[in-house]
Amino acid sequence: MKWVGLAVILVLLAPSVFAAEGSVKLLALVESETSSTGTLADLQLETQPGEGRVFLDTFPLTKIATQISLRFAEQIACAELDVDCSRTDFFYTIRAAPGIVGGPSAGAAAAVLTTALVDGRKLDPSVGITGTINSGGFIGPVGGLQQKIEAAADAGLKKVLIPQGTSTIRDERNQSIDLIAYGDELGVEVVEVATLDEAMVHFTGSPIRKEQVPFTIEAEYSTKMKEVAKNLCGRYERDEQVTNLTSAADAYFAGGEYYSAASYCFRANIDLREAQLQGIGREEFRQLVSDVAREATRLNDAADEQEIKTMTDVQTYMLVKERIAETQQSLAPLAVTRNIDASAIRDLAYAQERLYSAETWATFFGNGGQEYEVDEFTLEQSCYSKIGEAEERFNYVQSLFPQTLKGTRQTLDRAIQEAKQDDFILCLHDAAKAKSEADSLISVTGAEQSQLEEIIDVKLDATKRGLARAQSKGTFPLIGYAYYEYARALKDEDPYSSLLFAEYASELSNLDIYFTKHKRLFFDLRPLRDIALAFLVGAVAGGWFIASRRLKRRKK
Repeated sequence: MKWVGLAVILVLLAPSVFAAEGSVKLLALVESETSSTGTLADLQLETQPGEGRVFLDTFPLTKIATQISLRFAEQIACAELDVDCSRTDFFYTIRAAPGIVGGPSAGAAAAVLTTALVDGRKLDPSVGITGTINSGGFIGPVGGLQQKIEAAADAGLKKVLIPQGTSTIRDERNQSIDLIAYGDELGVEVVEVATLDEAMVHFTGSPIRKEQVPFTIEAEYSTKMKEVAKNLCGRYERDEQVTNLTSAADAYFAGGEYYSAASYCFRANIDLREAQLQGIGREEFRQLVSDVAREATRLNDAADEQEIKTMTDVQTYMLVKERIAETQQSLAPLAVTRNIDASAIRDLAYAQERLYSAETWATFFGNGGQEYEVDEFTLEQSCYSKIGEAEERFNYVQSLFPQTLKGTRQTLDRAIQEAKQDDFILCLHDAAKAKSEADSLISVTGAEQSQLEEIIDVKLDATKRGLARAQSKGTFPLIGYAYYEYARALKDEDPYSSLLFAEYASELSNLDIYFTKHKRLFFDLRPLRDIALAFLVGAVAGGWFIASRRLKRRKK
């Protein structure tokens, strides 16, 4: 009979065991005609088997920025967990007071909730967070922090997490306010956090990844990249006009940072080649344009004929085709130009050097490594999915800063065209780059200039973790590491370009998931609940029947 009682308890508990749902408090603002005050709202999340869709039910209605931030939260949480969420739908529900200010500040809380739900964790209900969520798990700045801390204190929260570098603010009288000290006065611990990983420690007691996988530079890559750098850096005689670039290249070469050295030499080579082209005649100019165009076509055909066997081949294909496309783009207006001015000469010099760069990268084809079979269906789905992510971010940036990212729009249109031509590898590359360009701008939206270095450091750290994860799966992230190295090199000279290349590196570090090896899948188990309940009820009934028969036999 004890067994029967236990079974009954299991039946009663079954719904909670299989339920995939959770909630978290949102710190928000309510605006009136004269002022704004803090308030708390409820964010709930349920998951169901589906197609990776995100649904939002809100009352009152929220701004489009809030809706987009929840989509970002789902994508970033799954990426940080290294989980494929493409077969699960996410249903977010926000319930708030009328007059709530919509915006992206719910992103961090949504990412925390999503991470907890997907990873099977429980959140501490006494902790709250406000901030945007950006690629790499970076938590970005938001406004109204003082009012939100006040609302948290009134609601009985014990801890409030705010974005890194935002604990000191100025009020309407330009007086400095220390929010950490202010929180202490209200009985609330205010803590700065930079990443989703840090936030999860405060909400659950442990980070997303308990063990950090080390990243090491493979000797085979270093040897090959060293050859590329030597070829680019030895292409012309040194000249005083490019001393700054060549000196930097020499320093990076000596330090074993061969991609950075090659990049600086590439920039120097354009200047040197441009100087050589000064005073060129019209006929010679046209002949050079024709020669470069013909060689670009030959190299493009050769790349198309390459048998793609390894991840190194995939990444080499991307790099070579990208450089050929950039060469052809520079040549296009030169074929019909009548004026050989400084701009035309610069474009020709760039085209010549970009094509030579493509030729040097082509040496990575057939460089060995583990062989993969390309899953065309998965690759096609991933291509269109990445286009969707890029479009989403592009449109979000446009809503904030109209008429920006024109180059990104061109890259995205090119990815769409490549998808139509069934070139899904190149589509994935270009869509990922377009997404990265939008993400880099989103990351600094609302941030102070003084915070830029810290943002870059967080991005680089997140990128390095991504590189290590990729390498742990048996693939060296050729493009990802090259861009990561260059991002570090640009940090002091050009921080915004550094941030952009860190985004490129992060996006292009996990290409192996589109081939034979895949991420673990996150499934919502609730559809099994009815089956489990039926099984348990049957077991209880059967146990009861058998027990009853035995009792009757004993009485006889």
